[in-house]
Amino acid sequence: MGVFKPLLPVEKQPAVARCVHTAQTAGIRDIIVVTGHLHEEIEGALRANLTGIRIVHNSRYPEGMFSSVHSGVSALPEGLDGFFLLPADCCAISPDTLRTLTDKFAKTGAREVVCPKFEGRRGHPPLIPARHIGSLLSYNGENGMKGFLSPLPTIEMDMDGPDTLLDMDTPADYAALLMRLGLPTYPDPVQCAELLAKYDTPPDIVEHGKHVAALALKIARLIMQSTTAETRDARFDMSLLESACLLHDIRQMEPNHAKAGMELLLREGYPKAAILVGRHMDLPSPAADIGEPELLYVADKLCRNGKYVKLEDTIRELGSRFPQNPEALAGAKRRMGTAQAIFDTLGARYGIGYKDFFR
Repeated sequence: MGVFKPLLPVEKQPAVARCVHTAQTAGIRDIIVVTGHLHEEIEGALRANLTGIRIVHNSRYPEGMFSSVHSGVSALPEGLDGFFLLPADCCAISPDTLRTLTDKFAKTGAREVVCPKFEGRRGHPPLIPARHIGSLLSYNGENGMKGFLSPLPTIEMDMDGPDTLLDMDTPADYAALLMRLGLPTYPDPVQCAELLAKYDTPPDIVEHGKHVAALALKIARLIMQSTTAETRDARFDMSLLESACLLHDIRQMEPNHAKAGMELLLREGYPKAAILVGRHMDLPSPAADIGEPELLYVADKLCRNGKYVKLEDTIRELGSRFPQNPEALAGAKRRMGTAQAIFDTLGARYGIGYKDFFR
């Protein structure tokens, strides 16, 4: 992910706090949050938002997630029938899911693991009988909890949706989780302006973002106006494209500003915009299809100082811009080569060229 997942915002609260609220709403009586990396930040977020939980710090967290499982299970109170185990980034589950699993667990005698399932895949959280606590604490950790749970008698309960399968291992996963919950994945133009102001973005960078957005949106409209059989079904998320263009240089003053911008937008809760911003300096390779990433990429290279600039003019000037830095020059040439490949595709496939921008 590149950023700290438990504190990513989900429904205006950190993911870990949403997990706790879900458990409380479901009637879970004893809630333990195990912390490791950045434990002070998690503890601060939880104390600011929640009451009635216990926090256990696992100082051995560099050893892996199973050490945190061990810390949490060691802190369980006596007299339990069973316990849920939920990673903080699996925060899309609902209180109804927890109640359904609990009811099944009680009806079957609290002796088998009860696990949610959707389309043949087991999800989170498993409800584990307390009688397995001793063997769990003595388990060597091979293959983590999956290795421990696999031989245990288990009841699988089919769920109506994929919520129990969703996590946030990547920005795309984060976006899918937010979309499942009906939450935005990129800011609207007003929110973009607020973010740019919040992070003290220089006025010239703000204006460049607006210029890039206008050009990228114009190219997208030209593509969608095409009447050829190959292109008439081309579609873009115009609002996402505008958002990413406005924000792509929000961390321009930092050394790796694309990565810094992506991480900032993830922390703000906008993963779809973050993905595009993170790719605007380096696309993996010229794409066969033109999508939002390619439109942002090429529009950024065509705009300079409030004007449209031909790619070949910029390429000719690169030597004078990096006279003493051959590595930077090679990188700039590679990026401009990618932009030229995208521009050539626009011309060959859609008939779009400089005639559409230079009047």
